[in-house]
Amino acid sequence: MFSFLIVVLVIGIILEVMSLRRDPEKVEFDYSLSTNVIEPGAPFQVRSVITNKSIIPISYLAIQEIMPFMAKLPEGLSFSERKDGYHTENVCRLKGRQRKKLSMETMIEKRGVHTFIGDSIEFGDFLGFNEIEVEVANQHDIVVYPKCLSDANLIEALASFYGDISAKRYLIRDPILSAGSREYTGREPMKDINWMQSARRGELMVREYEYNRQLSVNVVLGVDGGDHNDDEWLDMCCSAVRTICEALINKDVPVKFHTNSVLRRVNTRGIWKCDVSSGYTGALLEGLGRVSSFACTTLEKLLEQAHRENDSDAAFIVVAPSTNFDSEAITEQLKRVTGREVLLVCM
Repeated sequence: MFSFLIVVLVIGIILEVMSLRRDPEKVEFDYSLSTNVIEPGAPFQVRSVITNKSIIPISYLAIQEIMPFMAKLPEGLSFSERKDGYHTENVCRLKGRQRKKLSMETMIEKRGVHTFIGDSIEFGDFLGFNEIEVEVANQHDIVVYPKCLSDANLIEALASFYGDISAKRYLIRDPILSAGSREYTGREPMKDINWMQSARRGELMVREYEYNRQLSVNVVLGVDGGDHNDDEWLDMCCSAVRTICEALINKDVPVKFHTNSVLRRVNTRGIWKCDVSSGYTGALLEGLGRVSSFACTTLEKLLEQAHRENDSDAAFIVVAPSTNFDSEAITEQLKRVTGREVLLVCM
């Protein structure tokens, strides 16, 4: 029995000496998220992979992470609340040459860009007398989309607006698409007379046109660049834009989106725009998730560019915060200048 204890003690001393000489690079830490864009409230995974490339086991290994305040933490997870988020710690053991995969499910309701950081790993010697901390700072962002709104007033205003542009669509004849000719009744304008067909038939004939001119809508999100304590109003504006765009594309109306907001974690600092159609809403939703309250230009200049870059039949829907008192005057001016339908949505 005594000899057995001697052997165990010797082995322990050898392992302790070897662990004290452990190369920190022999322990690898990989940190990732299961997705980088997500719907609000949908679950996703925070994944950690720890690899011990040494033959010496690690009896104590702690993974330190920094999670955003909006993340829902699992029950029983130890954490401390600091200025940059929740600092959490997950402790495990590793055998020699072992790889361990850890996964934690969480969710975020709040629209925006949220950052998860695999901050550092800490492991001890074999007997637990010393600790080695390795900083990793492996950072990943996840973009949470805005929610859809079920606002009755917005839905009613949008239905009325869509009715107006639908009526205009069937009142405008497309001169390129001719459906044929018919007899002249005396009520048609002279410019519609088809003189070639009239000569062949020996009577006046007029052209029939297709009434299927494709109209589009410019959806414009204008931020005022003000100093706000919170961005709840901006979340409402982004939700309104999503609701409007999805309602329009469900009616097969092409949408062009413009905003003067400076998008979070995006290199561009100018007016951001994208085309939206059925099956192609990913760029819009991610852009809305990145929208901030900082403006790169004024609402007036934003509308000028949207007007300049779109076709002559496009209508406008302008979404702006209710704190922007110039919104109504600017949109009224746009309506007078263009002669198009303009809907102002203030949140």
